[in-house]
Amino acid sequence: MSAGPRDAVISADGADGADGADRAHERERRRIARRAVAEVWSDREGARGVLDLAYLVYIAVVSVLVLGVPALRAAGILLARPDVLPVLSAPVTGALLGGGSLMGAALLVLAGAGHGPAVLAPFFAVTLAASERPRRTALIRPFARSGIAIALVLLAVSIVLGRVLVLGAQASTGGAVALAAASLGIALAFQGAWLAGQVLGAGARRLLAGLLALAGIAVALVGALSGSEEAQRALAGAYPALPGAAAGASPEQGTVLWALGLLVLGLLVVAACIPALDRVRGRVLVDQGRRWESATTAARSSDLAAAAGTYRALPTTGRRLRAVRGGGRGPLALAALYLRRDLVALMRTPERLLIAAAGVLLAGGLLALSRGLTGPLAVLALVIGALMLWSASGVFVDGLRHGIQTIGAPRLFGQSTRAQVLLHSPAPLLVLIVLSAAGSACALLIGPGTGPAAAGGGAPAPAAAALVLAPALAATLVLGRIRDAAKGPMPLALTTPMPTVQGDASIVPMLLWQADAPLFALVIAAALTAALGSSWALATGVWVLALVLLALDARRRVLELSPGAR
Repeated sequence: MSAGPRDAVISADGADGADGADRAHERERRRIARRAVAEVWSDREGARGVLDLAYLVYIAVVSVLVLGVPALRAAGILLARPDVLPVLSAPVTGALLGGGSLMGAALLVLAGAGHGPAVLAPFFAVTLAASERPRRTALIRPFARSGIAIALVLLAVSIVLGRVLVLGAQASTGGAVALAAASLGIALAFQGAWLAGQVLGAGARRLLAGLLALAGIAVALVGALSGSEEAQRALAGAYPALPGAAAGASPEQGTVLWALGLLVLGLLVVAACIPALDRVRGRVLVDQGRRWESATTAARSSDLAAAAGTYRALPTTGRRLRAVRGGGRGPLALAALYLRRDLVALMRTPERLLIAAAGVLLAGGLLALSRGLTGPLAVLALVIGALMLWSASGVFVDGLRHGIQTIGAPRLFGQSTRAQVLLHSPAPLLVLIVLSAAGSACALLIGPGTGPAAAGGGAPAPAAAALVLAPALAATLVLGRIRDAAKGPMPLALTTPMPTVQGDASIVPMLLWQADAPLFALVIAAALTAALGSSWALATGVWVLALVLLALDARRRVLELSPGAR
């Protein structure tokens, strides 16, 4: 007997009731799971309550008022000098800052692949990734902390610049306020670029970084090479040091509009970042959390090399490129083989290579500009350029590190440690010298006081000295990298307590031991700069002396690691 209409209705109602019960059961299961994850998150080690957060805010505000404000005020007074104001008030400065901001955003996009703004401990990252709780609820705190750090740095720089321009009568107070507001908007946009690098895949990340970098290069080149005051004014954006800025009672309308536009843009970017936190992949969260934990553990144990090695990029492209290709015999063929192998190895980590190349180019430009500047700006450009060149050079010396690491190991490739170090040297020397010379040449186009006019008294011409400084320093830093690779473990004698009235001072020799290589780079850069201001003979003598001292110290360290390696 077939079922009637009434039976069909009863059957449909029963199915709907079963579906409703399943949905209710699923909602209850999700609620329980979210409650469990929330309990784990709230009971985590170091969890802060409302009072703890209020106390931290109080400490931060007091520290800014007591330490930060006087320091920024003193820095502004120190830089308000006749040899600094013409550089900061030059029409090209605003365009260069704008282009640099775009290139900085590109670097943050690439950096987000290794360490993003939202990073948790591995346990909480796994717990969060495996739960159905919205990820933004846990990631919003580290995201906010990293954003506050970027904002404080840019605000401090903008406050110092604004105060210098106001004290030098190159901008109005309203223009300085507009500059600070614009820097806050740029900081928020930087935060969004950093998160984009953490969320996006490899292809989209490289495309976005490339577009930002090209835009930054275009803005900087147009501003530097254009002789039009209108073009430079348009590219300067919210930078208030423009012709006639100090004459009016208020900042230019364009400066204020640019500042408001950048601030609104930054707020919109952050508003879009909050839902984007839910799109951070669980694998990325866990991987970055583990890297960060390993790096901090190594740093606490005073092993900064291991901490930096944690973030070394893995090969991603170029697997089909042949790093080893036979052909020819003799020392020249062997040297060409090692050169090809090292260059192919660099191409297999393109993002790491591009960041390092940009760092070397910028370092070369800063070192060249330091020859044309005077006073605090010259010292600042020299210090930042030398440290940046040292940091970027580490990407190109993986072969040298491998040669040092083979001390005491069997000769798998048939060459001794000394031979491998020598054969791995041409690649970093070639790349660093070419890139640093290119950066110096670009800086000569816009640098003050580095024209081709010859200097008197037998001293090198300013342009020639500016062009030679960075490549000469790059050659010495390759030897410095060999010396640093053979450093060995820190002597236990440095950890001996040194009681003083202010506390244990043993941290000072430990920090000096850790930072000896960058300090040597600064000393050599300062010595070369001083020698180039005198004569070519003195500069050549200082350069050769630095090479000899670094080579002898590197040999001593290698022999200490392996007394039989001669």
